[in-house]
Amino acid sequence: MSGFRSYCPDLAGTKERVALTTFESHHLVTTNRARNGDVVVAFNGLGLEWDTLLEKDDRKEAILVRKQTRAHPKPSRQVILAIALVKGKTFDLILRQATELGVIGIQPIETKRTQIHLKNPEAKVEKWKAQLVEACKQSGNPWLPTIREPVPLSDFLNDSSGNSSIVASLEDTTTPWNELRLSESVTLFVGPEGDFSNTEYDYLRKKGVQAVSLGSNVLRTETAVTTALSRVFLMELKNAG
Repeated sequence: MSGFRSYCPDLAGTKERVALTTFESHHLVTTNRARNGDVVVAFNGLGLEWDTLLEKDDRKEAILVRKQTRAHPKPSRQVILAIALVKGKTFDLILRQATELGVIGIQPIETKRTQIHLKNPEAKVEKWKAQLVEACKQSGNPWLPTIREPVPLSDFLNDSSGNSSIVASLEDTTTPWNELRLSESVTLFVGPEGDFSNTEYDYLRKKGVQAVSLGSNVLRTETAVTTALSRVFLMELKNAG
């Protein structure tokens, strides 16, 4: 099967054909050079995939014909990444890596040491969503993570409930990974460059967030994210076995 994948949120129902958006059509036909008769996997970001044939290789409105349908169950462990905003393209990299690893949601957070403040958060979220879609295409992940506008750490903590929560911590006192008991829903907190403040750590503990260590070295934010997420998902596999 080819490696062509296209995002198409409108796959529900009994229809046999779907038209891609102009952006997705251009990406498929112009960027990836797909042509009539090529196999394309269309996914809606909610676990549903179609195996299709490209019927019309129009860069403005490509048409796909359904051949087979697959519905993927939700991940057995559903992880939300609560990540402090960081500068430059690092945040885009974090979004893509977290999507490849299989998080179901991403909540950007503002902290005491956050160094950037968005002038137009709504427009920024739309750009972030495009990064998530591209990561789903690249990795084959059929579940598109949700992402929301940044909120202060305290606001997110006050609104969160019912999840196991851990924070990648540079503090001396942490919970060993083998002593963690994680539920099916997990929230992972990763701080900004310079880490969370002492006050923020106190508030995290007050809200029941368990601190875990990622080793003795100080990691860059993107490294901390991938390391912590990998540990969480490996725990899932270990527990399942």
